[in-house]
Amino acid sequence: MKKEIGHSNFKFNGWIMSKPGDLLLWFIPVWVLWLVFFSNSNYFQSIDLPLWGWVIFILGFDVSHVWSTIFRTYLDKDEFKSHKKLLITAPILVFSISIILLNVSVLMFWRVMAYVAVFHFIKQQYGFLMLYKFKAKENYKQLISDKFIIYFATLYPIVFWHFNSQSSINWFVENDFIKLTLVYDNPGLQDTIFFYCNVVYWLIISLYFMLELKAYKTQHVSIPKLLWVITTAVNWWFAIVYFNSDLIFSVTNVVAHGLPYISLIYFYKLKKESIVNQQKVKFKKRLQFFIILIMTIISIALVEEYLWDMLVYRDNSDFFKSILPYNFEQLTSHWSLILGISLLALPQQTHYLIDGFIWKFNAKNKHIKQIFSNPDES
Repeated sequence: MKKEIGHSNFKFNGWIMSKPGDLLLWFIPVWVLWLVFFSNSNYFQSIDLPLWGWVIFILGFDVSHVWSTIFRTYLDKDEFKSHKKLLITAPILVFSISIILLNVSVLMFWRVMAYVAVFHFIKQQYGFLMLYKFKAKENYKQLISDKFIIYFATLYPIVFWHFNSQSSINWFVENDFIKLTLVYDNPGLQDTIFFYCNVVYWLIISLYFMLELKAYKTQHVSIPKLLWVITTAVNWWFAIVYFNSDLIFSVTNVVAHGLPYISLIYFYKLKKESIVNQQKVKFKKRLQFFIILIMTIISIALVEEYLWDMLVYRDNSDFFKSILPYNFEQLTSHWSLILGISLLALPQQTHYLIDGFIWKFNAKNKHIKQIFSNPDES
């Protein structure tokens, strides 16, 4: 166990991958984005996400992180055997549900997708928080629990989003969230209500941190965990509530979600191999796996988005046609669209479903506890 820095009850270790790894991949990218957005907030609030930004952030981080799951499941014989029933039935289930929803309404399909995505994004924030608690061996109880604060920090901005009549953000498509605005004819009243709700929000967040700082006198308090909570709260509140910007929300959210997930897959695979083989993986093999992982997920993400654009939406044709001209017309008939969208959405939906099972500390994930029990390498 490495020596702790500062007060004996402040745990500056307990990082999930390592101190440099966590900071460089899970925290600093998000913090840098906020420095950029605050440096010229009016400009970023007034523009749409440019094509190059879509390629880097949506395709490069969001779509790619979905495909990184295959290295933790379908491409790993041991993991596939442990989750065989889930990995076979999940795609069949979500594909069937998609066909039913699309046959009812395309908007209904995207609405369900949006709410499932929100749940998935929030659950990831909670999952990483619990990993930090596990690494720090925290077991004390607070008036405001860690579980409550991470859900509160993320759900309040989502509720605000639903009630804000001036909202300019969509998750997937326009109007995918149900509008619950109650004060269309009185924007002044809406602003007053939101002002007091925002005050309460930050008071509760502040109270949580005050209680955590107070607890350090008698308990071990994890600094990485606290960094994760405040980064999550700031990221969701500023993007949705303060800026109300689709560009800012999209960029900060996918970086805060996709980059940690991809790096966690990389970390998990290497740690598992070192545990199974009882020796540290050599640098050459680590570099080789990194290249294979990144090239694979970006290539497949590129193909997936090419097909989305060619067959369904044609939103980014300038980019994709410069790579390979389209040889197919857009899908137009009722059933071709239903089947096309269901198939193209299948990887993302399967990722949402199986992700809730492959990171649980249970018998089906026999290596996971040992992997995250090892001391961090900070």
